[in-house]
Amino acid sequence: MKEKRTPDRSDLESIRNQILDFACAKHDFKMVSEDFPFDGNWNAVFLIKFRDNPEEDRLYCEAPLGEHFIRFGLDLEVGEQVWQREYENIFRKASGYDVAIYPSLSNEGGKLRCRLSIRGWISNFGQRIFGLTLSNLIDCKKAILSMLSKG
Repeated sequence: MKEKRTPDRSDLESIRNQILDFACAKHDFKMVSEDFPFDGNWNAVFLIKFRDNPEEDRLYCEAPLGEHFIRFGLDLEVGEQVWQREYENIFRKASGYDVAIYPSLSNEGGKLRCRLSIRGWISNFGQRIFGLTLSNLIDCKKAILSMLSKG
């Protein structure tokens, strides 16, 4: 049986280049920052510009060196009272997209910051799976915002 190769820094650089090359009909990506800490993990932030509306968002990426996955995240700010009333519906909506939600305890001005997170498994780092994974994450955030605006 052939043993799987452990991903190295060149694979992480390949991921970064694939994300930068990623383009679909609705979004443009621009790198804001990136970090290769001493342990070799890769962390980056991209600015997503939506072509169909003036909104911009920050996409957080994390790829541990030697692992076969990459984690993507988007922030979602929710009013504290809205969170108390709707958190079960928010979690239910996110679970339909296979997206995890990590609410933060620090709230500023009555807002609660949550990180929507999705993890993509990459068995072969040459695969281009980012379009589907990122679109799923972005669609989840839009669905949650749409649900909250109706309530």
